[in-house]
Amino acid sequence: MEASLPGGNPSAALPPQVHPVEFCLDNLKDEVLNVLRNETSYKDNIQNLETELAVYKRAFADLNAELQTAQLARLETEEINTRLQAECLAFKKQDKGHRVVILLDGDGAIFSPHLIGQGQKGGHAAAQLLSDSTMHCLTTNHGPRTLQLWVYVFFNKRGLIETFRRAGFIPLISKFEDFVMGFNQATERFLMVDVGNTKEAADAKLKVYLEDEIRLPETFKIVFGGCHDNGYVANLHSQITAGYKEKLILLKSYEEMATGIAMLGLPTLTIPDLFMSQKISDDAVFSPTSSRASKDLPSVMGSPLSGNVGLGPGNAAPSTPRVLNLKIPIAKQKPGLCTLYYLKGSCTFTTSCKYAHDYILTEAQREELVKFAKKAPCPTALKGGKCGWEDSCPYGHVCPYSPNCFFNKQGKCKFKQANMHATPATTSG
Repeated sequence: MEASLPGGNPSAALPPQVHPVEFCLDNLKDEVLNVLRNETSYKDNIQNLETELAVYKRAFADLNAELQTAQLARLETEEINTRLQAECLAFKKQDKGHRVVILLDGDGAIFSPHLIGQGQKGGHAAAQLLSDSTMHCLTTNHGPRTLQLWVYVFFNKRGLIETFRRAGFIPLISKFEDFVMGFNQATERFLMVDVGNTKEAADAKLKVYLEDEIRLPETFKIVFGGCHDNGYVANLHSQITAGYKEKLILLKSYEEMATGIAMLGLPTLTIPDLFMSQKISDDAVFSPTSSRASKDLPSVMGSPLSGNVGLGPGNAAPSTPRVLNLKIPIAKQKPGLCTLYYLKGSCTFTTSCKYAHDYILTEAQREELVKFAKKAPCPTALKGGKCGWEDSCPYGHVCPYSPNCFFNKQGKCKFKQANMHATPATTSG
């Protein structure tokens, strides 16, 4: 039988003296050696691939973590943005500023002679009427909100005095300065200013204040009291064009407004008995005994202005106010403050009262006085009677330390009635 290579041509001749099996083994040996020589290379390739795979896995893991972080940040940003948009919308709807500025041309919007004739008390009454009427108008039309009222009245004192003299308003001349003082003392933010007798000095002041105040974001409304003068039309029209129309309210003094101002179509506030309804003519005569002159002044008892000492009958404060010592509590001032005068607007002792009526208080100081007054028992309630003031009583009807009053347990508390320790007080001790 003829030998041949495996898978080869059976007719191929073998080398001489080489057994076919040996020949096959040699060939297999070469192939095995070939495989062994390449094994190291294969292992290196596999190791390199595994290393690269690990790098890619780490990179993928890092990128995936960054993606998740970015997604969380995006979600948080969207939540914050949504909340801020809601807050912004709520702000626009509910809080369009807290300042209400009243600008008055005192040469045209002249206060009623029946107020001026009352001097300092009339100035305070005018401030109270102006404040109450303005706040009532704003609350009615825009709902309840926290507002601060600023009033600027610019006038030519010499010119007004001369006008009063020519018109026969002689009694007003001696009272006018006291009226201005009463108006200015009504509260810290009310100001009547004599700008001198320069031509149109009051107009210039009013125009500058209008332009500056209306642009402040904290300004909610400008109440403009210059409706008698067409000279303000251009300034008002400019503010309307600039987008501030919703901030403007006209305060009417004379019964007839200037034609140009009336055509602006702005909302108008009218306060009866605050201003002269007609221009002063030379044949006008003021009579202090006329029915309108004897008309009662607007009440100032119920809602005293911030920083004001109420001017009740027979309780007019001295022209020079007393200054609080800010280093000590309001309860320890020397002399002490008259509780009834400051919190109820009148004092039964009038000029014989041993307590002071002439301090000028801020709203915070008045609140401090309210808390201090509640620590003293109501004299009527202390005797077992029925207090006529009821809830508006400035004194305490319940012990401020109830129900854990240390002095009551010892029988020494000033609130001696049994019902004065029945319920906890709302006023802090």
